[in-house]
Amino acid sequence: MASSNVSDVIVIGAGVEGSAAAYNIASRGKKVVLLEQFDALHTRGSSHGPSRITRRAYDKDFYVHMMEEAFVLWKQIEEKAGIKIYHRTGLLYCGTEKDVKPVINSLAVNGIKHEILSGAEVNKKYSEQLKIPHDNVCVWEDDGGILMASKAVATFQKLFIAEGGTLIDQCKVLSICPGDTIVVATSKGQFLTKRLVIAAGSWSPAILQELGLDLSFQIMRPEVYYWKVEDSDAFSSKQFPVFIIHASLLHGEEFYGMPSHEYPGCMKICPHFGPIISSPDERDTCGTATLQELTSSFVEQYFKGVSNKPCIYDGCLYTNTPDRNPVLDKHPSHSNIIIGTGFSGHGFKLSPVVGKILCELTLELPLSYDLTPFSISRLLKN
Repeated sequence: MASSNVSDVIVIGAGVEGSAAAYNIASRGKKVVLLEQFDALHTRGSSHGPSRITRRAYDKDFYVHMMEEAFVLWKQIEEKAGIKIYHRTGLLYCGTEKDVKPVINSLAVNGIKHEILSGAEVNKKYSEQLKIPHDNVCVWEDDGGILMASKAVATFQKLFIAEGGTLIDQCKVLSICPGDTIVVATSKGQFLTKRLVIAAGSWSPAILQELGLDLSFQIMRPEVYYWKVEDSDAFSSKQFPVFIIHASLLHGEEFYGMPSHEYPGCMKICPHFGPIISSPDERDTCGTATLQELTSSFVEQYFKGVSNKPCIYDGCLYTNTPDRNPVLDKHPSHSNIIIGTGFSGHGFKLSPVVGKILCELTLELPLSYDLTPFSISRLLKN
């Protein structure tokens, strides 16, 4: 499988960000190879599973601007591939005024349609489903919804291959030798490339350390749970929104979820936090019993008609930066190595825009966004 031919670009990591980047670059007529250490649609990282939340509601203006384009690009991808990825449900974002005010301010400043509700008003609207503390502040956003995650990754890969790209899975990267021509040694031999994109999720920190970069990433292992509901219609995606709740009754911990959609009679309710692990290879050995207990308490205190024990379990990995903003930048010592990682548990919805940005960085095209919030320099240790 090894090649003495020099690719224009190699992308390491065929999760949603790497696959989106590879597709964008290949669509520019470049010779691109996408390498994945596991199966192309594996379940070991951050991009697998049936669903993710999408939304415009963010507390930072630059994300609101990026999501404006992301909604457009998701629609274009759906039309090009002939597949439905986005399902609109509306988003409910709740918490104390301190938790929610930054989101309200950002939506207002950017002219995004939204509605502000009290916890009591939300409970009246969803009288069969919710028990939000009456003094909580809530924001309703019309365009919040569900992205079909595994379908989205498969779609990016399909479009990439249709553009002439080469996807090689079960191909673990062993070493990278920088230079004008970069040498990537793998379990399937040696590959040469003019430019390299590293988008390997929770495996990126180890790769970057070998390239002299320690960017203070933390790898987090949250749990994904589904819970049986008594009334499937009341919690269906036609009747109930996706949600993010800062649980003031549980020390402000953040939980998220979505209506019964991918698994009939079950809804997704998950903690947006978890134990820190030293390596993604520890994902199956770390203890998560406390997470289940906390999430069960959340379900009991905030929901009606939902079982207090999960019926389906899964796991995920977050690659967190200290400020929860990803890295989208060139390696400071090797300008032909591009880095896209550290999405901190909120990058999936942004992936069409991230793929475009990584393409621009790789091919030295004009940048669509100010990438200062995503720079490597902000994370470098003194």
